[in-house]
Order: sequence, then C-alpha cells, then structure tokens
Amino acid sequence: MKSEQARLTRSLGICGRARWRASASAVVLGLALGMVSVAQAEVAEVNIPSAPLSDALTQLAQQTGLQMLFEPGLVSGKRAPAVSGAMEPTRALDLILRDAGLSYRIDNGTVIITPAGANLGASAGGAIELGATSISGQGMGEATENSGSYKAGLTSVGSKTPMSIRETPQSVSVITAQALKDRQITSLGQAMRATPGVTVKSLNYRTPKYYSRGFEMKNIQIDGAASLDSNGGYSNHLYNMTEFDHVEVLRGSAGLFGGVGDPGGIINLVRKRPLDTYQLKFDASAGSWDNYRSQVDVTGPLGFDGALRGRLAASYTDRKYFMDNRGTENPSIYGVLEADLSPDTMLTLGGRLDKTKETGTGDGLPFYRYGGKPNYSRSYWPTTDWSYSDHASNEVFVKLDHYFNDNWKLNTTLTHVFDSVESQGAFIYGERVGNTGPQWYGSYQRATSDQTVVDMNLSGHFEFLGREHELLFGADGQAINSRWRAADGNAGLGTPYEQPWLKNTINKDFWRDYKPNKQKQYGVYSTLRLQLADPLKLIVGARATRYSFEQTYAMKVPKDGPWVDSNIVDFRQPTKVVPFGGLVFDLSNEWSAYASYSEIFNPQPMYQAGPLPGSSLEPMVGKTYETGLKGELLDGALNVTAALFYSERENQAVLDPRYPAESVLYGGSCCYLSRGKVVSKGVDLEASGELMPGWELMAGYTFNRNQDRSTSAVFSSVTPKHQAKLWSTYVLPGQLSDWKVGGGVTAQSGYYVNMIDYEYNDLGEITKETPVRLSQGGYSTWDAMVEYKLDSHWTVAFNANNLFDRKYYETLTHTAYANYFGEPRNFMLSVRGVWD
Repeated sequence: MKSEQARLTRSLGICGRARWRASASAVVLGLALGMVSVAQAEVAEVNIPSAPLSDALTQLAQQTGLQMLFEPGLVSGKRAPAVSGAMEPTRALDLILRDAGLSYRIDNGTVIITPAGANLGASAGGAIELGATSISGQGMGEATENSGSYKAGLTSVGSKTPMSIRETPQSVSVITAQALKDRQITSLGQAMRATPGVTVKSLNYRTPKYYSRGFEMKNIQIDGAASLDSNGGYSNHLYNMTEFDHVEVLRGSAGLFGGVGDPGGIINLVRKRPLDTYQLKFDASAGSWDNYRSQVDVTGPLGFDGALRGRLAASYTDRKYFMDNRGTENPSIYGVLEADLSPDTMLTLGGRLDKTKETGTGDGLPFYRYGGKPNYSRSYWPTTDWSYSDHASNEVFVKLDHYFNDNWKLNTTLTHVFDSVESQGAFIYGERVGNTGPQWYGSYQRATSDQTVVDMNLSGHFEFLGREHELLFGADGQAINSRWRAADGNAGLGTPYEQPWLKNTINKDFWRDYKPNKQKQYGVYSTLRLQLADPLKLIVGARATRYSFEQTYAMKVPKDGPWVDSNIVDFRQPTKVVPFGGLVFDLSNEWSAYASYSEIFNPQPMYQAGPLPGSSLEPMVGKTYETGLKGELLDGALNVTAALFYSERENQAVLDPRYPAESVLYGGSCCYLSRGKVVSKGVDLEASGELMPGWELMAGYTFNRNQDRSTSAVFSSVTPKHQAKLWSTYVLPGQLSDWKVGGGVTAQSGYYVNMIDYEYNDLGEITKETPVRLSQGGYSTWDAMVEYKLDSHWTVAFNANNLFDRKYYETLTHTAYANYFGEPRNFMLSVRGVWD
C-alpha cells in the first residue's frame, strides 16, 4: 500500500490556516456538517448503534451538528459502543471514544480526533501537528496490525491497562506486527532474538532460554493478564506467532503484575483480535534447508450488524535445519470470537490447537577434555533416525469486559493451557579424549502440564483536588499441575558414539515418576497513578502473593520392583508483599524523565536448609532501581529511551559446608544457606519508529556488568557486556515506491562458561579437578531483506540472515554436552496476499 508508506500534509480552510500533518494512510477527512456554534453545549437526542468507529463518528456528526476532523488510519479497525439518549454532544463523543485509544480537542468549534496522549498543540502559524499513530484493537493491549510502523502505541505489559511507553517508568520494548513481518519472525524465540537487551540461549534442541540484565525471564503474560510459566511443569511450549499481533517485553523486576520470578523482566504476548471489516491474508514461504511455511488469516463481522465478529488463523510449518537429520512439523490453528452483549459489555472466546513433531532430537555437541573445541562442521548433529518428540498444546480462553460508566471498567480473563509430550531421545554425552569418549544415551519420556490462570481487575479515573487520577486494583491466580515419567527406552544405552545406535526394543516401563508436581500462586494487586502537577505523575503500587509447591519423586527399586517415594517436597511460602513506585516528569511536549523502584521474589522449593531431612529456605528477593529519559520525537513517530539500571538479588542458595551435600535430580536437594547476593547494573538505549516517511528503525544498545558479591566473580557470564541490535527498512521514493529494502546487524562482546573438569579412578573416586573455561569471542551477524509490491494485493519478499556466514557458538554449557552453533547463512523467499 504505497499511500501507507508516506506522510501527507494538507492545508484545510478551517480555523484560519490550520493544517494537519498526517501519517500512515493519511488522507485527511473533514466532516463539516451543520452549524458549529450549535453543537457543543446544547443537549441533543443521540441514537447510535454499535458500529465501526468511523461510521459512529459520522452518525454523531449528523445527529448533533458537530464538525469533526480525523484521519482514516486513526479509526481503522476500531469499533464504537452503542450510545443513545439525550445528552450533550461532547458527552456522546466521550462514550464513543472511551475504548478506542483516542482523544480529541475542540479548536474554534472543530472537534479534532487524536491518539490518546498525543501532543496536539498549535505551532507557529496556527498549524496543528498530529503524530504517527497505530491501530487499536480490543482487549488489554493495543494492536499494531496494519499500522506499518515499528513504533508501539499503547502497551499493557507494565500497567495492566493500555499505557504509552513514555508513561511507563520502566524499560519496555515492542516487536510490532510490521517488524514481525519484515523479519520473517514466526516464533517467540525469533522475536526475542530481535528484542533489544535480551540474550537468547538454547536450553535443549528446541527450547530457548531468555536472559535480560543477567537474569532469566520465565514469566509470560497473554493480553496483560496473569502470568503463565514458560517452563510450567514440563510444558516448554514455544509460542507460534500465528496467534499473536505483537510482543511486549519489560526489563527489570516485574513482581507487581508478574508474580514470582527473577529481576530479568516479563514478556507479554498480545493476541490478534477480530476486525470489524473483512480481511483475508495469505502467506507462503520457502527457505534454506527445506524450510517451508504457509499461513491463512481471515477476519470480519459475522452477524448482528457487526456485534459478532470473528477471526481464524492457521499455519503449517514443515522444515529441516542446518543440522543433519533434524526436522519439525507444526500445524497450528487459532480462533477467536467477540460479541457485544450490550453497549457496555463485550465477551471474547477463543482457543488454539498446536501440534509439533520433532525428529532427530539431540543435546548439542561435546568438547574435548579441558575445553578444547573439535573442528565440527555446523551440519554435524549426533542423533539417530528413530529419535523423536511429539508435542501438543491446547489453549482456551474467555474474557469479559464491562463498562460501568465512561470512567470505570471491569476486566476478567480466564485461560487454560494443556500441554503434553511423548519422546524417545538420543544424544551423546561425555568429553572427547582423542577420538573416543562420548557414549549414546537417551530415554523414553512422557509428560503433561496443565495450567490455569485467572485475572480480574477494575480500573478507572477519578477527580481529586481538581486533577484527574487513575486507580487499578485486582486479583489473579495461577495453578499448574504437571507430571513427568521416564523409562529406559531404546536398548543399547552406553554404546560408544563412533558406533551407530541402532533402533531396538523400546522399553516403556516407567521407573521414575514425578507426581504430583503442583505449583500455585495467587495474589492481589493495586496501582494508583496520581497527577501531582501538570508535568508530574506519581505511580505507587503493591502486590501481596502466596505461593506453594509440592512434588513427590517416586522410583522403582529395582526397576522391575515396587514404587518407592524417593523425595517429597511440600513447600508453602507465606504471604509476601512487593511494592512498586515510580515518577514521570514531563520536561517538554516530547521528553519525559522517570525513575522507578520495583521488587520481585522467587521461592526456592528445590533447595533445603540443613540438617536433613531439610527445611524451607527463604525466597530469593530481587529489586531494581531505574532512571532515565523517554521521548516521543518527530511528531510522535519515534520512541526513544535512555535508561540507567541497577538490580540486585539476595538469598540465593549456596551450599552449607556444615552438612554433607545430597543432590536429588529435579527434587529437593540439601543442604543450603540463603546467603548469595548478585548485582547487575548498566545502560539501556533504544529507538523505534519512523525516522522519516517510509524509513522505519528499531535499534538498541545494552551495557551490562554483573557480579556475584559472595565470590566477586561474574554471576551471568553468558550475558555479554556489550550488545547492540539494529534493524531498519526504507521504502524507495517516487516511481520506485513499490520497493522496500532493509537490513541490520546483531553484535555482541564475548561470553564464557566456567566449570570444573573431574577425573575419576576405577572406583569412581575423583582423582583430579581442573578448572575449565569455555569461551566464545565477540561476533556480529548481518541480515538484509528486499520486498516488491506486485499489485494492490500481492507482495514478494526475500530475506537473508547471517549474510557473511559468521561461525560461532550461540550456547556454551559443558565440555560433555549441550554446546550449540548459531545458524549459518540462510535465505527465505515469501509471497503474501492481502484482501480487505
């Protein structure tokens, strides 16, 4: 859509030479109906049914005589509630715009519709400047679909209610729908690799781990509701982007809305929502190593004059990898319905079905003893042709939004996720000594994870001492019930790795069982945003949380004998309160300064205090201090942030030298003390949005230093001290405007892993301990893309990643296992069609 790539300026003969500088699909539309002087104060009879926002505004203008000015891109995809009765026109306008993420200003009798929080002021010569906008959808988050921008409008990751990044006193990054499309991002792992300030490592052959500021990020929200655990029980769900509009990431302690966790941050995935106009999208792509994917996404009104809307999105992935004999099949389908039950109440019901079949499973590459790296080809992948893992993830959710009036709203969300996996693994384990050493291992496993989260909150505005303030209070809960069982699996464990491990009889007689494996947390929370002065806002909040975890680990002793409880964990964390405080001071119409203090805590049920049989440890406690500047520049088209942060985490479990150590695999181990303290400090810089018409940018730089105060060593050595990410696209001007080009780089300093290499005698006794450091030097990877618009419906795009084919280890773990290469140079060709 060529017109969507340009910003047009038009002079209108209203208010003496007032002009609009519009963005996106900016053809300015004026509705000059009736006498302006009649409209504003007189009571009028209004009767407007629930309708697309543009239609509702048109009807309001016709029924009240209001003169209005708005750009189509502002109202596209939005819906207005029904409004009826005798009232002042501005009161009707308040009701129509209450959930649209929009505001308005009356200037010389003309109503000017603007983005919420936009700087709309008279400039020299009476010009009115309108910043770039994004498209708002229903629900807690704000949709970015069809905005064409890398700049986010309103987010809910740090507030539960839609809030601009400038008004959020913590570091927030957003990967918008346009950025997902331009970079061919189809999974959460890929999105996090593109997120500034985030480091991604491989937990295993399929599951990524996310780090921010040295701490792991495990909590995932959907539509800003209560957190799901990304490793809930034995879930390891990867989150296909078929379901989601965009990704929001908050860095720092997020205990106020995230529950338990570390000070790394929280991820919020915002679902796609039905549109009130018909739209069909089709994507098909083919890439290196037989990587094929297709997707269909259809949405629109279903009946009752648009009061019932729906959306269905389905994708199918069939791909291989740069590693030999690795493959994935992943069909996924997502559907959602929205129904206006009344002018004040909306019900949302949806679900997802997702299946994944992995072949050629493994556990990375082993190194030589003392850390030497064999000269592996990146395609080398030790596995078998019979190893597999089959995953299923089913989700249902329901959401109820109700307005009591134009100031107060109730949100209720319930989500249930059921994940299951069956696998027969095969991998090699052990250090290489010459051409010998590692052996074949693997087991047959089955696991399930059942997660239910509920979130209910009331939010609204109130006036006090002549100023308007905001209040939110709510409650949420999370319950996870999981089970994991293991059997020997394929016969032939311990076969030397240089010999093929042939398929044999698979023993599915379980002899290890973790059941029950239950985690529960529930809490109450509240925030108060006080407008202390015109430029100054104070945000205070708190959360009270209770947490419990129970697990019984049973074994058959011997493997064909009776079940015996080997380890029992029954952990209860008393109510824990975490506070939050923040200040936002507007320095100008474009710049704000902010400061915040946030906390979080993380129970340690798997570590016991001595003496045996052990007792509960205190939870780890994290806190983050952050201060910085945020700006909305270039008429609001570009978000910029500069932040200084300091985080610390106390009470980390360390071995208690007074007692002998007892380690239980995935169970409660003894004996430990809550003494460890780690700190992380640094700088975050970020910019995202439009530099000029057609030129989009997302860039970030993070400097981090972290330390374990108990040892004076770096506690997160996998976190680079320096990390920079840059991606930008540009639509060529004039007759070449059908072409878009883009490119970027991800660069980071080196990282390392420290470990101890043990040598044993024939009796299994340790005879030698050697400190070993595995290291990867700094590296950068360059990416590029080119896109051509064939006609009004069809677009073809070509992406190239790691253009210069940099060879590096993305993940280092141990000399015996779990070391992973980063992807070599690869390409992707895509064809997209859009009908609306």
